[in-house]
Order: sequence, then structure tokens, then C-alpha cells
Amino acid sequence: MKYIIFDLDGTLIDSMPTWHGTGAAFLEKHGFAVPEDIHDVVKTLTLYQTAEYFRNDLGVPFDAQQIVDEITSYVTDAYKYTIPLRPSAKEYLEAMAKKGVKMCILTASEAGYIQPALDRLDIRKYFDCILTCTELGVYKEDGKAFLTAMEKMGGTLEETAVFEDALYAVRGAKAAGFRVYAVLDEDFRGQTDVDKITALADCSFRDYKELL
Repeated sequence: MKYIIFDLDGTLIDSMPTWHGTGAAFLEKHGFAVPEDIHDVVKTLTLYQTAEYFRNDLGVPFDAQQIVDEITSYVTDAYKYTIPLRPSAKEYLEAMAKKGVKMCILTASEAGYIQPALDRLDIRKYFDCILTCTELGVYKEDGKAFLTAMEKMGGTLEETAVFEDALYAVRGAKAAGFRVYAVLDEDFRGQTDVDKITALADCSFRDYKELL
């Protein structure tokens, strides 16, 4: 393994509890009914896709950027001050860097609020590039985002691994031909998704020390 593509939220940093409920909070604040399946719907979407879902499916009369800005405001301070790394993640990044492995982050989050977390946690230095799906205009579910990230690093499928925690992203990476390492989190993803992720991934773990 000479190249690694890391997801950020839920994979390198433990940010999923911060995001849980932000969409519902936005809808409730503005007087809209919250669909029972909102969590299942938005967990596979970028922020801009979530905004379009709110507009097109739920009738929210704001433009997409307004929605994105407000939801982002709910989580910005957490990224800046409190969200921690996943267990032993920094030690693993350091070990890979010492081996000369090239690494990048590929995230469905937005650059503006993740950069303060990367700086505070002192992990920005490990990555050749920080890529967002929004900026690339490609998404994880069909695998194109992973292939684009690999090409930007100069890797090949045989030499590149993907680290992910979400079922839709694991499926996309596997469909594109990548070896996938999956971070398991029953508390957020639920046992059903975790079982499916475990079956799909080439390797699954809960703490990065398992890989050291």
C-alpha cells in the first residue's frame, strides 16, 4: 500500500455525534415537519445535496447556500474546538508517513469548517491534499470521487487503499476496485449497516491500534 484515501468524518475524526440531528434542528427551527427517515436520507448526502433535498422534497423556500450556511453554523465551533480524533488515528498517520505512504483526505464535508479541526488536531501535515466532493463535482457512491483522488495522488488501484466508515461510500469504493479498510461504529451507523460494511470491506476495525 503506497497511497491511502481517507474519509474524514467518522473515519479520522469522531464528528458524527455532532452532525446527528442538525438537519432536523434546521427544519424544526423553520416550522417544517421532520420526516421519520431524515437520518437515513441525509447520511449519504453532501451538505449541498441535503440543501437541495430540503428545497425540492420538503418545500423549504430558501436557496441552497442559505441552508448550507445555517447548518454549517451549528457545527463550526465543534470542529474548531472540541471534535476529537478517532482512537489511535494520529499514531497510524505518523506510522504511514514514516513508511513514505502518500495520503489524502476525501470528504463530503466542506473545506471551510474542516480546516480548523485539521489544524487543531495537528494532522494537516500528513496529507498531500484535502479534497471535497463539492469542489471535485463527483461523489462517493459511484466511485468516481475515489478514482479522482487516486489520480491526483498519482496512484493505481493496486497500490491504493480507501479508509471509510459509511456503507454507501464503502460500496462505491469497492465498486471502483479499491481495497477498503472500514472503521466500525455501531453507535452511529447501527448494527445492520455495520454488518453489511464488515461483509463488504477487505478489513474492518474500531481502533487504529489494531492496524499498528
